[in-house]
Amino acid sequence: MALINKLIFFLVYFGYDQILPILGENQLAPPHYKVVNISSLLPKPYCQESTSGPAIGSQKLKILPRHGPCSPNAKTPTSDSEQLMNWDEVRVRSINKKPKKTSPVLSNYDYGGYTVKIGLGTPRQDFSLMFDTGSTGTWVRCKSCTKGCKSNNRLYDPSISSTYTNNKSGCNGSFSVRYRDDSSIKGIWGCDTLTGDDRDIGQIQNFRFVCGQNLKGEFDEMDGILGLGKGDSSVTSQIPSLQMFSYFIPITSSHMGNLYFGNEVMYRSNDCSSTQFTALVDGKCKECYYVDLIGISVAGNKLDVSSRILTSGETIIDSGTVITQLPKEVYSALRDAFRQSMLGYTLLEKADKLMDTCYIVKEPFTIPEIKFHFGKEKSIEVNLSESGTLWTRTESIMCLAFASAEDNLSIIGSVQQRGMNVIYDLKEKRIGFGTNCPTY
Repeated sequence: MALINKLIFFLVYFGYDQILPILGENQLAPPHYKVVNISSLLPKPYCQESTSGPAIGSQKLKILPRHGPCSPNAKTPTSDSEQLMNWDEVRVRSINKKPKKTSPVLSNYDYGGYTVKIGLGTPRQDFSLMFDTGSTGTWVRCKSCTKGCKSNNRLYDPSISSTYTNNKSGCNGSFSVRYRDDSSIKGIWGCDTLTGDDRDIGQIQNFRFVCGQNLKGEFDEMDGILGLGKGDSSVTSQIPSLQMFSYFIPITSSHMGNLYFGNEVMYRSNDCSSTQFTALVDGKCKECYYVDLIGISVAGNKLDVSSRILTSGETIIDSGTVITQLPKEVYSALRDAFRQSMLGYTLLEKADKLMDTCYIVKEPFTIPEIKFHFGKEKSIEVNLSESGTLWTRTESIMCLAFASAEDNLSIIGSVQQRGMNVIYDLKEKRIGFGTNCPTY
């Protein structure tokens, strides 16, 4: 009994975060903490398929990390995390401030960005497009590209497709968009037949998309973007009678995920153990999906910030954004609470250009649970996974995968959605988050 009392004294006096790092591999996490095995955050040298997420229909596309063994163009990028954030798909109409330029620093294990394979035309021409819920239009690099297309890029050739047209209503006109980092795309609208990877998605006749002809900036040699945002040009508006879509973002760059299209959630025995829905709300960006983020908890304690700061600034759910961005006051409170819970580890404030809360760790280690609180009328709590909390710099350096925004807009990026099944119920105007998902 005396030994137990001493242990309780040390846990209370010094804190769980001080004691747990020295308890060894058999340690158990206290309430609102998680034990993390470093190996679970590192990619394997081979591709792993995932079956997580409820099927909502027979139509699906496989989600592949842009970098890693699952990618058809697998290679190590030279982007640091700040450059990834510069590409993050928040449009200039929402954020007009230009980021600082910095020299690149290699991030070894975490890259962000996810693609799906689609075909355009007859005969089919294959492309790997980044799927993006923050863009309404789909675009691909075109053979007629005059700027920003290298010889090794896949280029769509409308002249060899018997089903291509750009001379009828809805299938013509100019297109132009400028992104946050001052990169831009110009092109022309056209229509052709779209098919999915391995024919898992039925043909979409007269699919409206952009033939990219002038690209400025760094697009990491990707073939283009598959637009899943709101609007008439979105994929979701061009699939007949579509009522919902869902995706499971893989936990590492050696895992595949799934993007489903359908009309009804069909739960299976191996699905995520908890799925909660919250309302989709309107915001300034007409093509974006907004939610009411009313609070954030760290280690079971809600951050001491007014929910008015979050709700007045609006919150976007965006698969095209990599790192979640929060208003400065909210991010500072989150960072400080996380640091307080990680006092037993060596803090590295300058290990990453973007993220200022990184740690030297060894296996296993513990992190505090982070929860998002959504919904003004009916609140839900969504617990982030380990891979949804941490950015893996190296095998021994992990960073809190959040950043401070330059205004009051919050964007929940793909990193925080890793290991979740996210369901967009377009008919009921709600979004669901499935957590505790199997990762095989």
